[in-house]
Amino acid sequence: MSVEEVMKTHGFNLSASCAGKASYTKWIKHRGKRAYIVVNDDSGEGFPATLDEPVRVAIHDLRSGDELEASQDISSLSAYLASLDE
Repeated sequence: MSVEEVMKTHGFNLSASCAGKASYTKWIKHRGKRAYIVVNDDSGEGFPATLDEPVRVAIHDLRSGDELEASQDISSLSAYLASLDE
């Protein structure tokens, strides 16, 4: 199964901005606000290509795009996905 397929099983979609930044995103409710989770590679500029690579995860307000929580660096995409299942 590809990384994109694994991410889809967790509700994430591949997203790209007009500036060329690619990430996986998922819409959520966060403290009563509409928000979205952004998962990038550890540089914060692209999307992870493997389940073993480090990732940066942030939660943003859906309307403003402002970060609602500081981004977190996580040791691997698989570790982050496992934390969602807990």
